[in-house]
Amino acid sequence: MHDGYEDITSRIDEPPTWYDQNGVPRYGEFHPDSCPNIYSRLVVSMRIACQHCGRRFDVEMHSGVLLDRRDGILPKEWHYGDPPAHGCVGDSMNCEDLEVLQVWHKQDWEWQRCEELEGPID
Repeated sequence: MHDGYEDITSRIDEPPTWYDQNGVPRYGEFHPDSCPNIYSRLVVSMRIACQHCGRRFDVEMHSGVLLDRRDGILPKEWHYGDPPAHGCVGDSMNCEDLEVLQVWHKQDWEWQRCEELEGPID
């Protein structure tokens, strides 16, 4: 279960745009440079839903190594876990993974988007 970060959200009038892998609310447009792990080479933006109330969230996940088709692991197989805290009994339930919105891979210090790995999760 993630912290609610009321110390942040109570001071900002608008809802978070997305949440990082740790459940921290983020404001503004998603970009892989905003990943909380500067060593990550693969950063993914996903849409998830609370298993209980169905509220949707855009979240970030990352890995320190490149995972791609050659490794047999795809971002669509990743799972976020508990949704960001939102005052619902679903805060402590696994989320439903809905869609991979963006996939970014860092190679030679530059981010490259991998659109072929994006899309709805079956």
